Amino acid sequence: MPSRPPPATLFTDPAYIAALEDSGCATPETGWTPRHVETGAGRVWCYEKSHSWGEFVFDFEIARVYRQMGLRYYPKQVACVPFTPVPGPRLLAADDAGRRALGATLREQAGRAGSGAHVLFLPREELALLAADGWIGRAQPRYVWHADGAADFDTFLARLPGKKRKNIRAERRKLTELTIEWRSGAELSDTEWPQVYALYAGTYAQRGQEPYLNLDCLRRWADAFGVRMSFCLARHGPRLLAMAFFFEDGDTLYGRHWGAAMPVDALHFELCYYQGIERCLARGLPHFDAGVQGEHKLARGFAAELAYSAHWFAHDGLHDAIGRAFTDERQRLEHWVAAQQGQGA
Repeated sequence: MPSRPPPATLFTDPAYIAALEDSGCATPETGWTPRHVETGAGRVWCYEKSHSWGEFVFDFEIARVYRQMGLRYYPKQVACVPFTPVPGPRLLAADDAGRRALGATLREQAGRAGSGAHVLFLPREELALLAADGWIGRAQPRYVWHADGAADFDTFLARLPGKKRKNIRAERRKLTELTIEWRSGAELSDTEWPQVYALYAGTYAQRGQEPYLNLDCLRRWADAFGVRMSFCLARHGPRLLAMAFFFEDGDTLYGRHWGAAMPVDALHFELCYYQGIERCLARGLPHFDAGVQGEHKLARGFAAELAYSAHWFAHDGLHDAIGRAFTDERQRLEHWVAAQQGQGA
């Protein structure tokens, strides 16, 4: 698989962050207190967290160990983009010296109040810099589609083993009665926006959760990024049945969220995966990041890769113990990814 630092600069654009905060999605009231680091070296988007939701690097077991030991895990300092598990630059500085200085400032800030500091979904190059200063690294699976020279969907399918090709074609045939179209946020009407948002929120309601994002945030993103934020809509007759929305950044399409008004067999795969692949092929985008989690993506032409995070715990003993556990976890995942790539999964 291609080795490249993921750009994803759209997600650290001040307009993206401002939409999250100004809309009320990432605020002290929701457990995200801004503690952004801005120095002469550069900037880090950072939050003081009173919980671990919306990060997608799961540390609930670590929080439980802290509780059992009579220690406080929260608050903690988390350098990340809220609700956005997309790898990309986190230490926003001009050079490595500046990035290391930002890392040192994060540790100092975390040491004054909290159990530690965490930098999530950072490039391997930034992880290496922080590791040299005592941070510990962690890995988790992610799934990315690569065009690898495919000119159209049939060419992409031809590369897959026969069983996968047959399955994908069968899934797509189930949805021939639906009308599917792509629209930018600017093209959605005032009537359609609440419908689209209701579909997104319904995905969380099915799990008994409140949605992380509100309608105001989505509309702010659409205003800020124009055609770089797109919606894939599925209709049955005049009825809006499902939607998925995406961002385009550099050479990559990023799948974000989806929602459907009712269960329809294979509709999730169509809107979230196959339509995204066709979008990339039509627009000449060589990569499609469909997000972390979901091993079922391997059966649909995606490749297993690793996403990385860096961690520093103020408690020396726990820092060392957690570091050993993360090393074991990462080595297992590296072997698993290598095996998947060797199988052509």
